[in-house]
Amino acid sequence: MPSSRRDALLLMLSAPAAASAWAQSQTPANAGTPLEVEGFKFDPTFALGGKPLLLNGAAVSFILSVRTTVVALYLQRKHTTVEGALAEPGPKRLCFYSLRDISAKDLSNTFIDRLRKNATSDEIAGNFIQIAQFGSAFSNRSKLMKGDFVTLDYTPATNHTDMTLNGQHIGETMTGEPFFRMLMKIWMGARVRESTREGLVGQAAG
Repeated sequence: MPSSRRDALLLMLSAPAAASAWAQSQTPANAGTPLEVEGFKFDPTFALGGKPLLLNGAAVSFILSVRTTVVALYLQRKHTTVEGALAEPGPKRLCFYSLRDISAKDLSNTFIDRLRKNATSDEIAGNFIQIAQFGSAFSNRSKLMKGDFVTLDYTPATNHTDMTLNGQHIGETMTGEPFFRMLMKIWMGARVRESTREGLVGQAAG
């Protein structure tokens, strides 16, 4: 076989392997396989403020009996109980994808109602301002669209919780780790659907 043809063939054969090697070099060694729920994927690791977080679990969340969002929880250490997850200190992320078009007002009202049902009276009294800030985060839009992605990140260095929608900061910055723990009860409180609570502590996904 002429040298030029042999070189071209070797180049063609080596290209996929080279591409594969490059892709592997761009992926952390411990990245693992994303968790897929209802067609949406959550990476097994995530860095917040320079701190590595682990995907603790993910699950479908409901409004009444309607599957509305897919929510995930990231913590520094994995926990298999709600109590352990709520008590975990340090940086944290709650995030969710919208499974359908949702009225922003309905979603906000649902979140606030769940806080009232699942948080203690002392928690609500101690975070009154933050609850109002959280409740108004979607006030400048009429709805969330299917596939919209919302994040809630708590960073200890600033003691702040910041919220984004599709990568854009929304709402006001909210202060305090106790507030974030209270937010977790929207999806992990005693009066939340059991399958959602279990999914967020890695017991189920749905």
